[in-house]
Amino acid sequence: MFTLKYRSITSILLVLFVIKAYCSVSFANQIELMQIYRYDDYEECRRTYSDFVYCNAISQIVPAFDSKIWTSIQEYSTHPRHFDRRAIETGTCLQKCRRTMQSVEHNLLTELHECVETKIWSQYELNSSINVLNCITAEELNDTSETSGVARLAFLFISIGIIMLVIFATVYDGLNTNDPTETLATTKLIQSFSISRNLSTLIDRETKSGMNLRHLDGIRALTMIIILLTHSSIPLIRMPLKNANDLEAQFNQPWFPIAMAGNTYTVQLFFVIGGLLLAVNILEQTKNCKRIGVAYFFERVKIRLIRILPLYIFVILFHASWYPRMKEGLIGNRFRDYCTINWWTNVFFINNYINPSEPCIQFSWYLGADFQLYLLGTILMLLMRIPRLFKPIVICMTITAFVVPIGIIYRYHLDATVMMILRHVLQEIRTLPYYLHVYIPSETNAGNYFFGMLAGITYYHLKDNPNAKSILKLNFILPASAFMFILLNTLTIMLPSDHINQPSLSLAIYGSLLKSAWGIFPSVLLVYLAFQEKHSLLVNFLQHPILLVGSKLSYSIYLVQYGIIYAVYKHITYPLVYESFTIILFTAAIVNITFCVAFMLHLFIELPFNLFLKQITRNETAKK
Repeated sequence: MFTLKYRSITSILLVLFVIKAYCSVSFANQIELMQIYRYDDYEECRRTYSDFVYCNAISQIVPAFDSKIWTSIQEYSTHPRHFDRRAIETGTCLQKCRRTMQSVEHNLLTELHECVETKIWSQYELNSSINVLNCITAEELNDTSETSGVARLAFLFISIGIIMLVIFATVYDGLNTNDPTETLATTKLIQSFSISRNLSTLIDRETKSGMNLRHLDGIRALTMIIILLTHSSIPLIRMPLKNANDLEAQFNQPWFPIAMAGNTYTVQLFFVIGGLLLAVNILEQTKNCKRIGVAYFFERVKIRLIRILPLYIFVILFHASWYPRMKEGLIGNRFRDYCTINWWTNVFFINNYINPSEPCIQFSWYLGADFQLYLLGTILMLLMRIPRLFKPIVICMTITAFVVPIGIIYRYHLDATVMMILRHVLQEIRTLPYYLHVYIPSETNAGNYFFGMLAGITYYHLKDNPNAKSILKLNFILPASAFMFILLNTLTIMLPSDHINQPSLSLAIYGSLLKSAWGIFPSVLLVYLAFQEKHSLLVNFLQHPILLVGSKLSYSIYLVQYGIIYAVYKHITYPLVYESFTIILFTAAIVNITFCVAFMLHLFIELPFNLFLKQITRNETAKK
């Protein structure tokens, strides 16, 4: 009797447990399938209603502690690699929600609240509160008051003037006329803006006697392509998606932290290459000079500005004038640029410190950091010409490379690297603490620039020594640095999946080592390739003429990619399906447009202005 009763109780408990487990799984599946983006058809709304009003809002579900589904939503959303299901982004065609279309007066905000809250309740039986992000009406659709008419006209006139100048110079240069009344400046202007000459310059294989660094062009081009491909697909994460759960599943893959590290630190290769070339060029230019003064420093600054400013100012002017007009629908509002107010921070190369969360051309933070490190690196190279200062400076550079990131990560209680926490994914990356304190400042990127400089110094002093690889023990150092590089990146899978509650010295040390690995291994690799035999397959590949052209276009590509990427995404007015086809489609379109635009800007602005200004300033210097 007792045994039978015990078995009955056990059976009842087992059934209850199974029911509870089934309900839990059911709730979990229901939550996973929750659409965090609920968009009405924007194009249909525009076509159907001549006086349409379409609003974008975030609906925050009001906590209901007596609701089982709310409890499950709360638990599910706290996982760092899950989207926050407590917030639902909606796109609403207001006319669809109105009970009657004969009403003359409507309270837009009240109707919108009622409409969205009804949608949420009908699906989840939970109340919600909404935060309106943006509304577009038929009257405001073509409103252009947000942009400056003067800036648009200035950009238009400058563009037309440059095109006419290039056409005239090309035709005139092709006639090969020798007019004795032409001044030297006129001749240089015509030659600098001639397309036929610039095309030849673009494909010309420049060589420097005694130097074996042409492989740097290939690495620069490949790095630029990787960055462009990455930047082209990243915005999909912040786009309205029909299948956000598939993106969520991808982020839960074990390899994802390694991919995030690669995405975060690829730009460090540019710092390494910049530091290496800075050191080699200065050593080559000053090898026969006993005394180098302030004039040499300003001459290098002048040449640097001539190289980067003309095209940079042109692109900034575009972003301050026409870019804000390149917007369609609600989605475009989230890709905002601040060139209309913060353009001056770019011109003075301080945009990685001043208003970094409201940047003009977000990717251009690198140009600010690189220019600052160029100035610092030039000063250090000149100081290292003093024999007694060489060793202390090298020691300080090495210590700085490791200690500064450790101190900043620990002080600001940051993660070791960029953490993709999906419940915060809709925030702009430019507002995240790691981005502001570690990713873009010069002091945290100086280490890898310094490693590049040290690699350049080493190469220059041993470039004529046939036993250089043996002296440097590169056959041992290269595999060792590669092993540490792979190990440190692989260890990212063991990092905490969420922000920690208190500063961690161990994470700060690891974060510094991880970032430094992206400077040390490439520096060793670049020196190793420089001492490789000319028939090396890898070196020959990196010196291929196509990669040489890509390297010359890399600056133009870097500048224009931001505007093109977000101009493409701004015109999407409906939720996308996150899948391989979508990624390939957007990436292919962006890459092709970017290369075409960069090619034109290189031939019409970057190269002509660089050649002309260099020749004019060189002549003025010679006259003095």
